[in-house]
Amino acid sequence: MERRSRISLLGLCVFSVLAVSCHYGGRPDPFLNKDEMCQLLTEIRLTEARLYNHRETDAAVYTQVMTERAKDVYVPIFQKYGINYEQYQALMRYYMAHPEKLEAIYEESARSLKALLDEKRAADSIAKAS
Repeated sequence: MERRSRISLLGLCVFSVLAVSCHYGGRPDPFLNKDEMCQLLTEIRLTEARLYNHRETDAAVYTQVMTERAKDVYVPIFQKYGINYEQYQALMRYYMAHPEKLEAIYEESARSLKALLDEKRAADSIAKAS
C-alpha cells in the first residue's frame, strides 16, 4: 500500500513539474513577435543609454533618481507595445525558454543599434564639415 502512495506521489510530482514547465514555455498573452520584440528591446536599450548619459554623479542620489526616471521612461515604451511590466516579464521568460529566438532578437537589435549609431556619426561628421 505504501508503495502505491509513493508511486502516486512521484507521478503527481512529475506531472506538476511538466505542467509548470509547459506553462512557462507557453506563449504569453499579449504576444510580441520577433520583430516587435526586437523593436521593443532596441527602444529599451536606447532609453537606458539616455538614462546612463544623464546620470547623477552623487552615488547616494544616483539609485533613487535612476529608479524614478526609469519608471517615467519605461512605462510609455511598454504602452506603445500594448503591454505592462508584468507582461514584459512574461515575454522575457518565454523568449528565455527559447534561447535561439532570443539570440536572434538580440542580434537584430544590435544591428539596429549599430545602424542608428552609424547614422548619427555620419550626421555629426556632415555637421562638422559644414
